[in-house]
Amino acid sequence: MTPLLTTLRRYQRRLGLSLRQRVVAFLCLTGTIAASPQVNTDNVVLMGRAALSLSDNLTAIRYFSQAIESKPYLAAAWYYRAYAKFQLDDYEGALADCNESIRLNPYIVEVYQLRGLCHIRTDSTARAIADYDRVLSELPNDQNALYNRAICHLELKNYDEADKGIDQVLHRWRNYRNAYLVKAQINLERNDTLKAVAWMDSLLQLNQREPQAWSFKGSYALAHQNYADADSFFTRAISYQPERYEPYMGRAQARNAVSRFGDAISDYDAVINMVPEHFVAHYNRGLLRALVGDNNRAISDFDFVLKQEPDNTLALYNRAQLREETGNLRGAIADYTRLLKEYPHFTYGYAARARLRRKVGDNRGALADETIVARSNLDLAFGQKRRRPVKEVRRRSDHELENYQQLMEDDSDTVRFIGGDMYGKVQNLPAERKPLPQFALSLHIVPAKGYHSVAYLPEVDAINRHHHISRPMQLTAEPLLSEQPLPESDIVLLADDSPTRNVDTMLLRSAYEFDRYNLTAALRWAEAAVGADSLNMLAYMQRAAVLTSLHSTTTLALQESDAPRMAYIALALSDLEQAAKLQPGCVLIYYNKACLLAATGRNEAALEALNTAIGMDNRMAEAYYNRALLHMQAQRTTEAAADFSQAGALGLYKAYNLLKQLRSEK
Repeated sequence: MTPLLTTLRRYQRRLGLSLRQRVVAFLCLTGTIAASPQVNTDNVVLMGRAALSLSDNLTAIRYFSQAIESKPYLAAAWYYRAYAKFQLDDYEGALADCNESIRLNPYIVEVYQLRGLCHIRTDSTARAIADYDRVLSELPNDQNALYNRAICHLELKNYDEADKGIDQVLHRWRNYRNAYLVKAQINLERNDTLKAVAWMDSLLQLNQREPQAWSFKGSYALAHQNYADADSFFTRAISYQPERYEPYMGRAQARNAVSRFGDAISDYDAVINMVPEHFVAHYNRGLLRALVGDNNRAISDFDFVLKQEPDNTLALYNRAQLREETGNLRGAIADYTRLLKEYPHFTYGYAARARLRRKVGDNRGALADETIVARSNLDLAFGQKRRRPVKEVRRRSDHELENYQQLMEDDSDTVRFIGGDMYGKVQNLPAERKPLPQFALSLHIVPAKGYHSVAYLPEVDAINRHHHISRPMQLTAEPLLSEQPLPESDIVLLADDSPTRNVDTMLLRSAYEFDRYNLTAALRWAEAAVGADSLNMLAYMQRAAVLTSLHSTTTLALQESDAPRMAYIALALSDLEQAAKLQPGCVLIYYNKACLLAATGRNEAALEALNTAIGMDNRMAEAYYNRALLHMQAQRTTEAAADFSQAGALGLYKAYNLLKQLRSEK
């Protein structure tokens, strides 16, 4: 009996697992099933799930496609591939895979949940409702299904059903903030604005730091010309969520209405810093810059607008006037010429062009324009040169020339303000609130630029010196650093199963399989290394890292027992404790232990392990980063901010994004 099986059974008995659960755990751990084809297919699916657990969706799709090609009747493989496609915004492909999974096995409720989201993304809202009905028939208290079904009814303007659905959510989860936003939206679409405001006030009683509620109140005050209140409400929204541009747009409009032009321009600056291509912000900033006499920079804004919309007549008219004022007479003539092609009866345009042509010596052209003006009886009054403050706003589609000095209204978001889980795009977040993983052995190439979590241990260096693999092995918390495959000669060498293998080559093979997400094979070789040398600290660390990945992988499984995960964690912790006994001064062991504890919800124990790691090495950016996340979960914002700042200062720059998110929630 192998040491692994002995150790595993000891922990299974301690955990009180049944005989069936022990069998399930062992099969999941070793990948040992009688028929050879079954072993291959099951292992490929497991590798795909491991890739999913690390958000490597492209690799996951490749593995699941291999499994489907081998055994197209595996409903789970179709579902997992659908999940990976959904994460990459391939909603049509995900929907097709969900349909096939349901055809093969109509009893897996998770597939209906995913297909509901696919229907929403592909504008098949009624079908999404049917899928959520199916989910709720088995899981009547599923929060996501209740919430998303209510939103679907709202999209279809079934306001009574939407209201009823959100009431169900609030009855069970009184503090669910998104439900308040939906209630406000329902009343808004029923033209009951006062009730919508009341729901926002209720949300603010629940949480004073709710930015969307403050933005809503700002928009309501702005619509009723309560500009001071609008400014105050938008400012509150910005203080709690400074990375959203919409409150800045509303506040700029409120500040323009009370002639605070400089402050309004600053708000448009903030919008453009966040969204450089924001059309309306450029247009409105150009108007305000022209109003305060900043003509050259106003021209640059209108240049941007006209690059996006070459036929925007109001931008042309504004730029023509500004070019004349700054002495670019021929540029102004060119703008008036383009404008007159669109509006051939625009008398003031001919008069302005005639004046400019006289100045540049084009007397013949000037005379032609003056003749047209003389024959016209149209009123030229609105063609005056003096700019004056204008408080009204116009729609983007309004190109009436008399509105050339009005600010432009930003287009409303088709998703509306309710947001929520249904509309989330995890892959577009600047930085996820996800801890960095354990350090494990890898043969991937480390890029030369940027910060990467690669650690030095003399044991790893010794392996690289004594073996002839062309690519050095790394100890890294980023197991997927390169898509470049190993050279064929290396793969042949690693595939050598001769009995003369030593511990180093076993660890190299474990690293190779771990990089391929072949966790069962990676675990077998790590186990072999432990069996060959029970005093090898690196072997225990590697086996613990693989077991931790297996734990993450099983959380993605459909209708799977918790028994394997419990066994993985118990054995991994035992391995790290043994590694610490062998080398108590190795900071990576305590860091890895913290990662494992946090993954199982033992946050205080994880925090203690990270404190130990930082005490041993106060320049370990990964430890500060993960400790900050634990503080953040516990709402210890001061401690979290300090740790994010330290991690960023040590080169882990994505910590700064989370620091910004943290401050926006204060």
